[in-house]
Amino acid sequence: MTKSLYNILLVLIILLAAGSPAFSQDVTLSWDASPTAGVVGYKVYYKPNNSTLPFDGSGANEGLSPLDVGDQLTATLTGLADNSIYYFAVTAYDAAGNESSFSNIVTNSWVPELLSPANQAVDEPVPATFRWSTEPTGLPINYTLYYGTDSGLVTTAGILSKTTPPPSPPLSPEAIIIMLIALALLLAVSRRTPLRRRLTLAGGILAAAIVVSACGGGGGGGETSSTKASTEAPNTSATVYAVDKGSSDYHQAYDLLPETTYYWKVIGVNANDQTQTYSSTVASFT
Repeated sequence: MTKSLYNILLVLIILLAAGSPAFSQDVTLSWDASPTAGVVGYKVYYKPNNSTLPFDGSGANEGLSPLDVGDQLTATLTGLADNSIYYFAVTAYDAAGNESSFSNIVTNSWVPELLSPANQAVDEPVPATFRWSTEPTGLPINYTLYYGTDSGLVTTAGILSKTTPPPSPPLSPEAIIIMLIALALLLAVSRRTPLRRRLTLAGGILAAAIVVSACGGGGGGGETSSTKASTEAPNTSATVYAVDKGSSDYHQAYDLLPETTYYWKVIGVNANDQTQTYSSTVASFT
């Protein structure tokens, strides 16, 4: 298997988490089939109370992690401890036993519900207002919003490094100096000079200041690659933006392109236990 074969299983959904019998729970998982030729089966990994690798869990009636489920696209794990939070991931493998990387990790506990924009909404206005549900029992959860134009990158976000949209750059020092010179010249010009001529002079100097500011002070543009990704074409470079929202349940995004499909999700992290994470599904809108 080549590395590219492993870009699979980008959606993993918990369909059912029910207690049966007492003090145990059954969890049914479902995932998308790998689009890559040569995949002959899947393995389900699980682990209680911790989402860090390795996923070497135990306790399911079906056996230790990982569970080989053949070519099935669903799997049910029974007999899991009722008072534990479990984390799950799926891999694919070929006939030679080569195994893919993990799918996204999901949990049987509460996860944020994406409220707006509605999934697959069209003609969403700008600024777009992202809203999601928060943890109902009062746990101290910090939320991070991820969004971008590449569904795969958004789905795996949280593993990738974050790129936060930078604010608009301030006026450069050169532009500020030119504007101060313009003010000084206006004060120095004789009051006898016709008003129209003074205004023309001031306008020319101020225009020069604006040009210098836009060019970043003549230093080759003055923008980093992340600044360009945000101010010129926010997501066309397959960047996933990550916005730390603390305990907030919404975010307004002004940097979206028209007639462009965006994908987004929210991940919550327990402030008291960084290993406890809660990832939403991925939604899209245009």
